Amino acid sequence: MRLMTFNIHGWRTAEGAPNWQQVVQVISASGADIVGLNEVYYPFAGQEDGNSHSLVPLLERLASETGMHPAFGPCLGWPATDTIPEKSYGNGLLSRWPIIASAAHHLTPVAGKEQRGLLEGRILLPDGRPFTVYVTHLDHTDEAARLVQLRALRTWTIRDRNRPHAVLGDFNAVSPWDFDERRDDLQRLVENHPPAGPLLTQEGMQVIPQMEKAGYVDAMRAAGAVGQGTFIRAAVPLRIDYIFLSHPLAPALRSAQVWQEEPGSEASDHRPVLVEIGEWRLGTRD
Repeated sequence: MRLMTFNIHGWRTAEGAPNWQQVVQVISASGADIVGLNEVYYPFAGQEDGNSHSLVPLLERLASETGMHPAFGPCLGWPATDTIPEKSYGNGLLSRWPIIASAAHHLTPVAGKEQRGLLEGRILLPDGRPFTVYVTHLDHTDEAARLVQLRALRTWTIRDRNRPHAVLGDFNAVSPWDFDERRDDLQRLVENHPPAGPLLTQEGMQVIPQMEKAGYVDAMRAAGAVGQGTFIRAAVPLRIDYIFLSHPLAPALRSAQVWQEEPGSEASDHRPVLVEIGEWRLGTRD
């Protein structure tokens, strides 16, 4: 089983061009079976591409092109604006296997911050077992806000603490272990992005350690792939997109990587993370 997390930048490349066909290519080439998507406008048809099927929402078109089942979870209040449906915004889920249930949860509101959410999807695997995936996208401005949102996220995911499951998404948070031997890079990051100043202290990097303290395994770290970059526009390699495996699932980890596209021609301003999981039974490798 291959899991992917991918922030698709609102169906646009970093330069603002429509990107849904590039997203199709990335997912298809990766062989991903389950994909968590961030920054999804839905239903949004992308009529500017001139396609005769342009009235079909892009999420459904993406699912059709990749042979997957879709689910969407809005982060904004419903209805959020006078321009619904075009401005509905949140997280998405694609699965090669049926999504037998899904639910969108609002994370705790933080004053002055964008409303964030958690999409929960229960997938029926080919062997008949259910498998739960959570997709989230935390605040991009403040670690304290992310910690509030993380506590809310845990109130939902804790129900599956004894079952194999995964939490995917753009956490907008930095792992201290990515910078263990890169203090110069961390200083450069702060100089180029002043809001990152608190990251210079260990106390400023709390979200990822808190996920690990809760029993989750950072798949990239477990695979020895720390220090890579997923946010393309950062001054230094910066990983803010994660796939976390529950403790029962972690022993089945086979590999983890940042999916690479041709430099300068990426589908989004984020690179996807791809994780391969082997067979598991009661949290052990088969």
